[in-house]
Amino acid sequence: MTLTFFADGVENPSNLARIRDAAELFGAKCAPSIDGRLIAVENAKGARDIYGRRPLRGDATLAVGNERRGLSRKTLARADETVVIPTLSRTVTTLNVAAAAAVAAWYLLRGSGAQAHTPKPEIRRPALLIIGDDHVEVGSGLRSAAAFGFRDVLLDDRGAGWFSGPASVRREALAAARRHKNPLRIYRGTLGSAAAFEEVVVVMPSEEATPLQRTRLTHGRRQLVIVGASSEDVAKLGADRVRIATLDLERVERAPLRLIASIAMAEIARQTGRRRPTPGQRLPRAPSYDLSLDLRQAGEVLFVEPSRLLEY
Repeated sequence: MTLTFFADGVENPSNLARIRDAAELFGAKCAPSIDGRLIAVENAKGARDIYGRRPLRGDATLAVGNERRGLSRKTLARADETVVIPTLSRTVTTLNVAAAAAVAAWYLLRGSGAQAHTPKPEIRRPALLIIGDDHVEVGSGLRSAAAFGFRDVLLDDRGAGWFSGPASVRREALAAARRHKNPLRIYRGTLGSAAAFEEVVVVMPSEEATPLQRTRLTHGRRQLVIVGASSEDVAKLGADRVRIATLDLERVERAPLRLIASIAMAEIARQTGRRRPTPGQRLPRAPSYDLSLDLRQAGEVLFVEPSRLLEY
């Protein structure tokens, strides 16, 4: 089976580079065209949850879209399947495009059980320690943390400048984290923080260990999940109370933090689940409109009668 990544209108060079990194982690390739079955990653009507599906069989292309507009209508119309990565935040409802590509690829290739439903998922969610030295990678990881329902995170800032970096570095980090609408509380942390927890799970990209999807991640605040640790860090933690979980990715020199962290947090969100609907209580109805506005492709011209605009 061959997996291809297709970046449909992605503009940021950094995002394009991280999508290429994601392809390398999965032994896939990036291409400007579509090969085989087309699977679109988009929060669109009728999209299927990325959780609860069987692994892919046969060649497929995974399409992710522009940072602001998402996938083009042409790509969506051509897709054999559209999948969505469920989020749990009311304010940060999307991932960085490269992070979304990595999360979608991980579940499409491996398959998974459905997302759990529980009355109080927040009491099942473990604590999280992120270790990072790149401000944009840290920021993107914090964006994913908020999207997947975390309310607070420990951050071991090893030169990323999140707490005390130059103004220009902090601006980029805050933008990557969508800090203007991100309610996440971020605390200084170190490897020593692990001593306060009964159980510690260290998520590694490709080590020989228990697969992450077979590791229980629902032990609440007595459990700490660490993302971004090096092999040297693991050795310092010692064997007591520490378990290693692997994403079973291809071995690369250095896996980008946003990709590894986002996959780990997506799996935590799948296992801890989302709130079960109250029996007898109707879910809020989505708004419906008689008229709507659609963005046109560059170069297209659409003539509109002024009266129609006034009616809208």
